[in-house]
Order: sequence, then C-alpha cells, then structure tokens
Amino acid sequence: MNGKKTRNTRQRTLILEILRAGNAHLTAEEVLQKARKKLPTVSLGTVYRNLHYLRHHGYAREVRNGDNGPARFEASGAVHAHFHCRSCNKVRNIRLPQELVEAQWGDSGPIASVSVLDLHLIGDCSDCAHGR
Repeated sequence: MNGKKTRNTRQRTLILEILRAGNAHLTAEEVLQKARKKLPTVSLGTVYRNLHYLRHHGYAREVRNGDNGPARFEASGAVHAHFHCRSCNKVRNIRLPQELVEAQWGDSGPIASVSVLDLHLIGDCSDCAHGR
C-alpha cells in the first residue's frame, strides 16, 4: 500500500496481511483475534475503521450474507461470486464464467468498464441440507 502515511499504517498493513494470508472470509472479530497476536493493544474499532478503509480503496471486499450473520472481509483478488449458507453462515467462493468476468454480454457487445461485479447466492450448503 502506497500513499499518504496515516496514524494506523502499522495496523492497516497487518490487517491486510491477515486478509491476504488465507482464502477465508473473516469477520472483524476474527481479524481482531489474529491481529492481537502481533499487536495486543489493537481495538475492534481500529479493525473496523481499517477494514472499511481497505474496502473503500479497493484492497478488500466486504461480503454480506443477506440479512443474516456479520459482514465478512477478504482481500481483493480474482473476480468471483459467493455462496452463503443461511443455516451455518459459511461463505464459499464460486468461480464465474469467463464471459461474465470479461463483460462480453450477448448482443450488447463488449462493455467498456465494469466497476463492481457482486453476485451472492444464498441457500443451504450440502452439509446443512442433508442434516434436515
């Protein structure tokens, strides 16, 4: 991350490292638990402010499960969709068809610019569906 130095640079850098370290969709509380291993005094408010800063500047994505469960965050990367289980609240990545990623949609021809592609599928995962 380049640019103007801010008060929370150390915390922000650590939070981004945590998001980039795995393919998980972490809640702010989970980020806090991991961050406190290196910066024991970091607060939940600091984590939220920095997660929203990272999202606003394109370094992270916020993933919501409709009205259920907390917001989750991941590092920005390859474009993909999400499946949210409404029973266990797990979030899984789903690859998108190349046509959708490249914005080559049917008769409309190529589209010059797509700034956000956000597809969320909400239902029951196979583990939860079989448990019913």
